[in-house]
Amino acid sequence: MTWVATAAILSAAGSALAANQYDLTCKGTEQKETGKPATPWAETFRIDLDAKRWCRGDCRTAARIDAVTPDEIVISNSRATSGGPNGTALSFSRASGDVREYMDAGWSGSSFDIAKGKCTRDLFSGMPGVKF
Repeated sequence: MTWVATAAILSAAGSALAANQYDLTCKGTEQKETGKPATPWAETFRIDLDAKRWCRGDCRTAARIDAVTPDEIVISNSRATSGGPNGTALSFSRASGDVREYMDAGWSGSSFDIAKGKCTRDLFSGMPGVKF
């Protein structure tokens, strides 16, 4: 009977870990140029809340998640790991599935959307391995 209890505990621990590691498949629109119509956008993000790490697309470089609350996941400088500009940020609503990637517009505290849409949760496909 002891091995059954041990298996149940390990299974529950594995499920708890998996609950905090997942991919988000997001679809919506992206504003590539000011004054031009938004275009369709789709991207996958890998999220590991336990390690507070994330990556996008082909996941060549993982980066730090800046804030996790019951309502939201926030990532600063969201395009820096892929060679994009500083000052962009991502926010994922944990309740609605909304995603918004935006750029600060300067001293006024305003911002403008780069991409926005909805995300669905998928199985975790892992983070890039470490070299040492």
